[in-house]
Amino acid sequence: MDKVIDIEERIPSMRERRRRKTNKKFLFIIAVFCIALLVLLYFQSPLSKVGEVRIHGNVLHDDNYYYEKSGVLVGTSFWGFETKEVERELLKLDGVSSVAVTRKWMRDIDISIDEWTTVAYMESGGEYGLLLENGTVLPSDGNYPSVPIMNHVDNPDIRKKLTKQLLKLDKNVLQMISEIIYTGSEEYPDTIIAYMDDGYEVHASIQTFAEKMDYYPDIISQLGGLEKGVVNMEVGIFFTPFSEVYGKGGVEEGEGDEDVEENE
Repeated sequence: MDKVIDIEERIPSMRERRRRKTNKKFLFIIAVFCIALLVLLYFQSPLSKVGEVRIHGNVLHDDNYYYEKSGVLVGTSFWGFETKEVERELLKLDGVSSVAVTRKWMRDIDISIDEWTTVAYMESGGEYGLLLENGTVLPSDGNYPSVPIMNHVDNPDIRKKLTKQLLKLDKNVLQMISEIIYTGSEEYPDTIIAYMDDGYEVHASIQTFAEKMDYYPDIISQLGGLEKGVVNMEVGIFFTPFSEVYGKGGVEEGEGDEDVEENE
């Protein structure tokens, strides 16, 4: 025979379950309220505002330029913008090749800028601007890198070929070049003259300029205390003193030239 449980015996346990259930609901409501309150207080406090914006990697423009262009200003909402959107806007600026915007800690923003390499100075509107590796010419804005001046390179294709050669050059050799003048003609379309900081003059072909200029420091060391002159790299490598090139009204190619051993 089944045991019959008196309803009065079950009432206390039912009341206890109901009380626990009510308490859980109450605690849940309190927790949601507290979280909402904390979120509201956070967004009303300085903790939700941008505290510092750090710019890294820039050379062509100063920090303030990129800071203003980013639109992410100190004191604005830390969560009021999308990093990808800021990156897209900064990528539209001349000279910028890539951008990374990241949130750091609780309030800081890091903006890492990669710019196109400056390869030379070029005259633009009566002033010398910076020629970048992507072909853009920018105002120097007080930025004066150690790169050569490029003159008479109006043809975009010639400029592109010469830019590629300059990018291949060792930085130390590049810094030794003061000026490059394009001297090409219909018969010889790729000839250039490079004036060096140490007083020498290099005649070369664009196609082999970077390859042969790698030997320039060794070539000059071989010349020792000889008179300054022209290092011809168009075909082979040989040297002619200035006194023979200019002092005597010039010489026929090959006359009075000193062969310079090309170090492999």
